[in-house]
Amino acid sequence: MKYLTKAVLKVKPKRIVLITLLGLCYIPNSFATTQDELEARISMLEQKLLALSQESIDLKKQVIESNKQLAQLNKNIQQQQVVINNQQKALKKQSVAVANVQNNADSKVVTQHQPALDNQIVLINDAKANGSKDQSTATKTIKNAYTLSEFKDFIKDEIGFSFNGYFRGGWSTSKNGKPKNYAEGALGRFGNEYGGWYDLVFKQKVYDEDGHRVDAIVMIDGNVATNKAAGLFNTQDDNIMQFSDIYLSTKGFIPGFPDANLWVGKHSLPYNEIQMLDWKTQKTPAGGGIGIEGLDVGVGKLDLALVRADVNVKQTKKTEVVENGKTEIKEVTKREEVDLNEVEFRYRDIPLWQDATLAINGRYSAPNKSKIQDSVSVKNAWLGSFVLRQNNFFGGFNQLTLQTATNSVASQLANINTNNPEFAANSDNDYIGTHTGGKAYRLVSEGEAYLADKVIVAHALALTTGNDVYSYDLSSAHTDFTSFKSAIRPAYIWDTYNQSGVELGYFKQKNKVKGKNYTEEGVKTTLFHSFKVGESILTSRPDIRFYVSYIESMQNEISKFDFNGKENQISFGVQTEVWF
Repeated sequence: MKYLTKAVLKVKPKRIVLITLLGLCYIPNSFATTQDELEARISMLEQKLLALSQESIDLKKQVIESNKQLAQLNKNIQQQQVVINNQQKALKKQSVAVANVQNNADSKVVTQHQPALDNQIVLINDAKANGSKDQSTATKTIKNAYTLSEFKDFIKDEIGFSFNGYFRGGWSTSKNGKPKNYAEGALGRFGNEYGGWYDLVFKQKVYDEDGHRVDAIVMIDGNVATNKAAGLFNTQDDNIMQFSDIYLSTKGFIPGFPDANLWVGKHSLPYNEIQMLDWKTQKTPAGGGIGIEGLDVGVGKLDLALVRADVNVKQTKKTEVVENGKTEIKEVTKREEVDLNEVEFRYRDIPLWQDATLAINGRYSAPNKSKIQDSVSVKNAWLGSFVLRQNNFFGGFNQLTLQTATNSVASQLANINTNNPEFAANSDNDYIGTHTGGKAYRLVSEGEAYLADKVIVAHALALTTGNDVYSYDLSSAHTDFTSFKSAIRPAYIWDTYNQSGVELGYFKQKNKVKGKNYTEEGVKTTLFHSFKVGESILTSRPDIRFYVSYIESMQNEISKFDFNGKENQISFGVQTEVWF
């Protein structure tokens, strides 16, 4: 401390005054500099506060939007729970109804079966942010509700590929060797068919945008013989396969008809099958063509098609043949292929009265011979049809078809067995016989009805007549004929999965050629029990049938048929049939 005191005392007074004056001049400048810095810092703090305030507002908006999404999700969960609770209540009611039916089995109370309820699926689609600064409009929620079956269809449609089809097959034997089917197209097929037919359909969506859709479709069908272990494809063992359809199907390409289906390829308008007799009232096998289905015209829908179906014609000609230096005239059979085009229209779904519709169908088959085929005889042919369908007919349906045909198509209606209205004589596309303008007329009835709550009956009846047609069965031209074909199948419904019943079949046909009469007559009785997954006989599959059949050919002047040397046959078997 003493050293400090000494140092201070040594400073001269003049210096003290100078230092004091300099300090007084510096103090104001120092205060000014500090104020500028403070104002700059305050301004910077205000900017940071504004930025924090904006971030707080954005965060608050995000929290609000998140709360909205959580509320919507909670609402969907509650809706799902309501659906589940309703289903549980419905199942309880159904259980109570079933218990009441069992407790009142002796009473005449009729209970309608309620269809099983589908679980409901709720899908939430959250669109991703589109870059907008406003997050409240960047995210939108779209809700779609589907039943379980609808959701399966949605997935199939989204993928665009489907595989479906049909097949039948089973085991069979008889009391007299190998069982033989007889006139199944006249007596009924149940317990009277032993093959394994199949249809396999592959479909792939190619394009689906802006109301325009394109699908590629391939169908394979054929038969697998069920009497042998080997199933190599050959016609001798009845193992066959063919590509029956290969075509492109489109929608949305026809102006003014967005729902119409335009197709191109190997295809034809839909077949109409009489299931119990296993033949079609409408069938046009095609090599290739073009068609439009579902044109909304007037009160109904119009279908149009133009297809190719060339036929083979065998011509016998006399030609000179040189053998061993000698010239001889011999008959030589040559095969000619004749171009055939068929144009078809169907005006359908014409409303009549409640649950009744009418269809008017027509087809014209026109041979197109070349200049070198003047000697080949192929006649054109017509097919016309009226189809009356009554739905809700005693709980089922009934369909009446009235048809007329000419030339080779009329000859098909004269067959004992298969009566498909085709132009060619067989599956080899052969045009056989002499056709001289003959005509045939046919009335067909098919359907099923509930006679009581537990009793259902299905039927197929066909009454046909014709004159001056070629008989494929007798290989004779100028044939007049009449025929009656029938199959009736009443059944008792034990429950959804079990039916027992009988199919009764009877037919009789008379052919008259050159003043001589030929008669064919047969009868069939088939007892059966079926495991099913539905009550309907004609519209529910799969079906597993255990059966015993008695078939008798009472007169066989047309077919000359016999059951391994006998006039009748008792067969046993089990058969399955399924659509998938």
